[in-house]
Amino acid sequence: MFRTPSLKVSPGWIRTLMGAGIGLVAGLLLIALRPTRLVEIIELRLLDLQTAAFTLERPPDPRIVVSEILEEDVAAIRVAFDESWPWNLDLTSYAFRVLADAGVRAVLIDIYHLDGGAGLDDHRGTSELDAMARQKFEIEAELAMEYQKALKKVDRVALAFELSDAPQYEVESRVRAALPRLGSALVTGGPPGLARSGAELPVRRVTEGAALLGFANVAVDDDGIVRRAPVVGRWGERRVLSLPLAGLLLACECGVRLADCRVTIGDVSQRVNADGSFLVNFHAEPGQTFPRVAPAQILEWARRTYVEGEPLPQEAREALEGRIVVWGVNLAGLKDIVTSPVSGTLHGPEFQATVLDNLIHGDGRVRADPLANAILLLVVTVLLGALAAGLRGKWAHHVLPFLALLAGVAFAIWRFRNGVAVDIFTPFLGVVLTWGGTSVLHLLTAGRRNRWLEGTFGRYLAPSIILALKEDPSLLELGGRKREISILFSDVAGFTKLTEALEPHQMVRLLNQYLTPHASAVMEQGGVVDKFIGDAVMAFFGDPLPDPCHAERACRAALKVREQLPDLRPVWEEMGLEDFEIRIGVNSGEATVGNMGSENRFDYTAMGDEVNLASRLEGANKAFGSLILLGSRTREEAGDTVVAKPIAGVVVVGRSRPEPVYELLAMAEDAPEDLLAHADAFSRAQAAARAGDLGGAREALAEAARLHPGDGPCRWFAGILDRMEAGEEASPWSGVVVLSGK
Repeated sequence: MFRTPSLKVSPGWIRTLMGAGIGLVAGLLLIALRPTRLVEIIELRLLDLQTAAFTLERPPDPRIVVSEILEEDVAAIRVAFDESWPWNLDLTSYAFRVLADAGVRAVLIDIYHLDGGAGLDDHRGTSELDAMARQKFEIEAELAMEYQKALKKVDRVALAFELSDAPQYEVESRVRAALPRLGSALVTGGPPGLARSGAELPVRRVTEGAALLGFANVAVDDDGIVRRAPVVGRWGERRVLSLPLAGLLLACECGVRLADCRVTIGDVSQRVNADGSFLVNFHAEPGQTFPRVAPAQILEWARRTYVEGEPLPQEAREALEGRIVVWGVNLAGLKDIVTSPVSGTLHGPEFQATVLDNLIHGDGRVRADPLANAILLLVVTVLLGALAAGLRGKWAHHVLPFLALLAGVAFAIWRFRNGVAVDIFTPFLGVVLTWGGTSVLHLLTAGRRNRWLEGTFGRYLAPSIILALKEDPSLLELGGRKREISILFSDVAGFTKLTEALEPHQMVRLLNQYLTPHASAVMEQGGVVDKFIGDAVMAFFGDPLPDPCHAERACRAALKVREQLPDLRPVWEEMGLEDFEIRIGVNSGEATVGNMGSENRFDYTAMGDEVNLASRLEGANKAFGSLILLGSRTREEAGDTVVAKPIAGVVVVGRSRPEPVYELLAMAEDAPEDLLAHADAFSRAQAAARAGDLGGAREALAEAARLHPGDGPCRWFAGILDRMEAGEEASPWSGVVVLSGK
């Protein structure tokens, strides 16, 4: 035998623990999957989206200038100086003399000087070279000396070298020149950073012209994209600086402190990851980031100044004075390109300038520690699981996950703007998995009850009501509660005579054809079909879901029921009936609503004096010839949404005080002008009668009857006026009608 499922819901603390357990399992699973390459690539792609979204948050520092040798510079120098690439170091030295005389603050040379300017001591195995080869090395050394002098004239030059595990240019003379210029003594404490066993070092004479050396290695992620910039590193056991950090130290002439994953240069501090790197805060499109001064232009200024004897042009000082210059090269065969997450590709000197810019302002970003990401993930999944399973209501199962996702996005953006990139994909997946798990839990624990509710009440309650009962079955537990509702009663006029004229099967067919759309009209407006009593229907609005518009919805349902009557005409004409009319009463107020009955037999219904009044109003239509009567509370709460005309203050059976009632004519948005005018004329007729103006009342009533031919209340009120004229009714009219029957 089928038994009614329990309407009791598991205690909140049990549901909360079960949901928290689901969240914990989901979080631990994702923590285990987090180190996989696929998850890491997805997190990196989401990191790129955040980086791209904030590229224009701060403009590039105009104090940084990029001077990069490009193909157009080579072509211009070939014409102006008859010099082909590669340029001799003595030609390049002229450019650096301009930089010195123009008053640059510092220069970062993003070029590995591995061969040009190399003397005999810069290579191994040169003792057996012939005289011509030795002479070539000596010429190169002399040219390097000129270049060295120019670099010393600039004074603050940071020269690039490369950390390597298999160096080819780590010879003794180069090492001796490099060691005093590594800045190892400036770095104390902190992470080891980028570590390699050896280094590719510049030629000795060029190194001796620089103030500091800095490695120019880039950190490439698994997908081939450069997102991080290493700040410090190790050459064997030696602490070394990156090229941008070395350049910044020369420019600001202050020390550097590396401690607690933070690089501090003077008053500026930049956080770094445990590997001694930080996420680069990229700016705009390639070539549009920093001011640029072409090397060919600098050499043209040099020619005019040092060859033709003119003063250094003012434009040179304006472009270079007080600037930090990043000097580099990008030519066929000497491409210095990094893959950027923002622009696709970025020239190496531009990348080094961007890193320098980040260090100056301390606005590079770091990735959150894996442990912090794991803790955040567990907090999200466990808390969401506990809330989604423990709380009751639609929002807990459907809205809460979306709120969690929105909060997660807001938190990630806030942390990113504050310099920390947290994981996004794994918490997002954690929310989805936890929500799915708690949804399955909900289906397993409440599924049978919900199917029973749908089967039992689905034909009588609106879908929104069924949903509310699923989320809170306690609404159906035996007992009642006070609730503000609107009650609708309808009845077929002359039903007794109809039953006499029709066969039983015809009557059943007619009622089925009538009651089906009637119930649909109620449920469309969120109402509850309380019961069918033969031809009568009782429905109410505003429970079990509270609805401040319950009066308006009841009025809409009443009008919809009457609008559907013409659809029944073929049925009643087939049965030989002349007409089929219904009367409706609607009242609003406080009633007791709930599940009334026994454990095995119950009705979800409404009771109380306001319910009885609604029933009386349905019957009162017979006295006034009206079709839909509204109580005063319904008329008041529906307000301007309806068009209704006053009928009278009615004293119904069971009450001693009159209740103002109104006939509902239409919803305001659908009412034609003549119907509005009819309601106004009828109101004026009643006002005139109350004032004792019988002539004015008849005139206004005639207008109302003309605008709405066949109107029942007009015929009724004409009888009132006739009795007033005959002295059978008090004049002025009291406006009160006492009904003796139901």
